Parts: sequence; structure tokens; C-alpha cells
Amino acid sequence: MKSDVKPVVTSSTSAVLFTGPTRLRGFMVQSMGSSGTAIINGLANITTVSGSTNTQVYIPLTVGANQTETLNLPEDGVLYATRNGVAIVDGIGVTANSSGLTITLFIDK
Repeated sequence: MKSDVKPVVTSSTSAVLFTGPTRLRGFMVQSMGSSGTAIINGLANITTVSGSTNTQVYIPLTVGANQTETLNLPEDGVLYATRNGVAIVDGIGVTANSSGLTITLFIDK
């Protein structure tokens, strides 16, 4: 049986959306104006999203003007938890959100 998937939403430039081990099951990114970019990543600490590209959970997002991008991740999704040899803290967030994109992450809580 699969876990209970919950949406978490932000349009902030940078936001911690969940602390603790979680799995990303999918996302929806929406632009209400100009095109934009953002990054889904693990946490550097409990209040800051990592900006590192080598966390093994770094996912860059790009969406065109007035467009929506959606992705459902297969099977077990992406685990956002402390990994051996890589300094990330359990949790997930969004950073470098340009143009105020509305980002919905579908996660296991």
C-alpha cells in the first residue's frame, strides 16, 4: 500500500516546505505571467533550502510564460532524507524561484 500523498504549495522565492524524511511523488509548476525558473532541493539546515547542485536530489524547474509544467515521478519517487556522504538535512524545499512561480509539490508526509 502506498503512503498518503499531500500537496504543499509556495510562490515564495525560497521556502522550506517540509522538514523530516519525505518522498517527492510529483510536482506542478505554474506561471501566471513571465517565464521563470526554480529549484527543488533538500535542506542545508532546518530553515534553509540547499543551493548545492550535488545533493543527489537537486531538481531544476523551468516553465514558460503563462504555462504549467507537471511531472508525476514513477514508483517510489525521490527520497529527501540524509544520504551517506552528502550533506543534506531531512526535508524538502524550493529556492531560486524567479517570477513568483506557483509550485505545488506532492509529497509523502
